[in-house]
Amino acid sequence: MLNPYEVMYDARMTVQRWREVEKGGYVRNELFTVGENILCRYSSSGQAAVGTPNPSIQNSHTLFCGLEADVQEGDRITVTMHTGKTVDLTLGECHPYAYQWQCEVKRDDNA
Repeated sequence: MLNPYEVMYDARMTVQRWREVEKGGYVRNELFTVGENILCRYSSSGQAAVGTPNPSIQNSHTLFCGLEADVQEGDRITVTMHTGKTVDLTLGECHPYAYQWQCEVKRDDNA
């Protein structure tokens, strides 16, 4: 199905997910790559400063991508903008719509 919103995707993302692996008789979690170079759009939707004595800026952003992308809540996302800047995100709740995923994402920066 042709996604009419894909023309607005001006960034690319790498999706990583935690999985349990056993090494030397111990089970531990490690990140593995689910997908790379996936077209997406990263959109800003709000910002708030919280905490003392080290204030943290909590941003509210939304990530859009096609339904063919394998995304799940808790995934680690690295978005590369068309300018070359990269942003690391944690994927929150995702909603599938007719043509695309709309996902809440969290990005924390220290002030």
